[in-house]
Amino acid sequence: MQKESKWERCRITCPEDKVEAELLVEWREKEGKLVPNSVSCNNSKLMDLKPIDCQWSCWEEIESKDKNDKIP
Repeated sequence: MQKESKWERCRITCPEDKVEAELLVEWREKEGKLVPNSVSCNNSKLMDLKPIDCQWSCWEEIESKDKNDKIP
């Protein structure tokens, strides 16, 4: 069975670059709670880096968001 996703655009201050970045976050339900499953970032400086250069420090901030709503 395929899991359903909920997508959300949000803005945060990039913990690594200290500039505002827009993220596209994919949320999936796990054990009755929505948890982040993937993130795309539009920070042009970090988009040019190799994956090892970006530490995805924003992931902790995203995980800390309270997402109690279930996917309809």
